[in-house]
Amino acid sequence: MDGEPGTPGRAAGGLRIPPVVLKVLITVAVGTATYVITNLIDKSQEELWQLALAVIIGGATLIVQYMVDFEQRLVAVESGQRQNRTDLRERLTEHHHEMTELVDRGFRRVGEVTALFSGLEASGVPPEEVSRLIRGAAQVGAQGQGLMQEFVRAEITRLASMLTALTSRTADWPGENNDTLIDLTHCARQSIDATSSFVDLAFWKTAPARHYLDVQREAIRRRGVKVRRLFIVSLPEELNADLDEILADQRDAGIEAGVLVLSELPSRVRVGETLDVVIFDGELCFEIITDVRQLNPKARLDARVENVTRRTARFDELWDACLEGPPELRGR
Repeated sequence: MDGEPGTPGRAAGGLRIPPVVLKVLITVAVGTATYVITNLIDKSQEELWQLALAVIIGGATLIVQYMVDFEQRLVAVESGQRQNRTDLRERLTEHHHEMTELVDRGFRRVGEVTALFSGLEASGVPPEEVSRLIRGAAQVGAQGQGLMQEFVRAEITRLASMLTALTSRTADWPGENNDTLIDLTHCARQSIDATSSFVDLAFWKTAPARHYLDVQREAIRRRGVKVRRLFIVSLPEELNADLDEILADQRDAGIEAGVLVLSELPSRVRVGETLDVVIFDGELCFEIITDVRQLNPKARLDARVENVTRRTARFDELWDACLEGPPELRGR
């Protein structure tokens, strides 16, 4: 910039004069002026002494210019150093704050993770499986963006949403969600009580139903789970050979299966709730809810004690009504 020490000055016409040339010009001008003045004051002096005096004063002028220039440069250097020290202190302070916040955040996360894993151990959920889930998600995520990453993100979001909903002991989602039904059957240790409406009978002709039946057979044989299934129809005319075949498959798997005709029930039993529900160990209900057209099913998990108790009591009521019914129905 113009005016800084050691930089060329700008002439009136905009021409830059190098600082060395400027200093030489000033020195020559001062020396010449000194020579002229001494010559005018005392013409009797020898010209050699006048020339020497002019040279000395011109040299002194040059030295003074360099001293002034040096002082300006020194002041500029000191000012720059002070500014650098100030900037350095500010950067160090900012860096210290950032590091402090980073360390604090790290300790908070460690504390949160420790608390979460302590809670997992107390709840009986295996922490190693949660760790495996997190590691797997991290490894897939590290492979870059793509369909797989989007799928993993969606699955984690779905699982997190379901578990969060279950903190209130109930959760639901569109569709029948047979995978959850299979998982719950694997988890059952005591009993499985289920009702199946005639609308749902078509399900038992499918491959997923065959797998579901195999899982129930395994639960009965390996863990001693007691499985009862009650098929409910509206009218006697709905009893047919297809239903007989389904009942036979159920009983071959070790399931206690019965049929109930709603129209033949006493009115006190017939007016109660009749839902497609599966009750696991008397602790949790898996329900299938449809609209008035028996379409658009929605699955629901419900572990609220009052609801599970009510569903269990209703199932027992219907089961007892089945046992009290005509022998031909009980044996179908």
